[in-house]
Amino acid sequence: MPDGSYRLNGRKTFTTLAPVLDYFIVTAVLDDAEAEFLVPRETAGVSIDPTWRMAGMRGTASHDLVLDQAVVPEEALVYSAKKAYHQSPNPYLLHIPACYLGIALAARKEALKFAASYQPNSLDHPILYAPNVGQQLGQIELELSAARHYLYAVAARWDELRGRPEAASLVPELASVKVFALQTALSVVDRAMRIVGAHGLARSHPLQRLYRDVRFGLHNPPMEDLVIARLGKRAVAEAEAAKERAGLEPADLHRAR
Repeated sequence: MPDGSYRLNGRKTFTTLAPVLDYFIVTAVLDDAEAEFLVPRETAGVSIDPTWRMAGMRGTASHDLVLDQAVVPEEALVYSAKKAYHQSPNPYLLHIPACYLGIALAARKEALKFAASYQPNSLDHPILYAPNVGQQLGQIELELSAARHYLYAVAARWDELRGRPEAASLVPELASVKVFALQTALSVVDRAMRIVGAHGLARSHPLQRLYRDVRFGLHNPPMEDLVIARLGKRAVAEAEAAKERAGLEPADLHRAR
């Protein structure tokens, strides 16, 4: 607009904690660039459409943010770039794997609490000391340890490379850590459900909520199939580069007979 302000129109889906936010970060197309605006809640033309009626993650209240001729001042533009965001490292997406590992840790806590207090008539001790429960708990510990170390390692690597050209190499890692953390979280919650059994399906039990919530990770980008395909292409590129460095032609390659 002539005075430097911007008029925003559109709908932002999955606006987490929409009912209680004072400001919204909105991504928009600005000429040939992508831009982010910080939009105050009281801005005229801003409203919340209560669309979040989900089976899980209900506490996030991720309703739709509607912008109808919402005018914001020039200083509301907080970031713009010609390169698409998905082509650049985005370490802030690490909050997604952290969230689902948090769900897994909560499920572990509930499984331990139940196993330590539940004693069926067939046993003279709580199921915490049953061999099969111990196996499940041991597998939970192993999986959580690996996923958490992977997450922390990628975060530490970003801190090391931040602001350097080499940071671009972390794009596949930032995506794959989400997939690995989610796979771990799904497995851990399922194992916790096996320990608790039908008790965990009661509406009054916290585990049924964790069981539903963790499934939402399957629909958080980046999607698993795209990440796996990208990792496969990276491996193929590595093999091709090694072949080129060795000066091998296709006819020189050994083939299985």
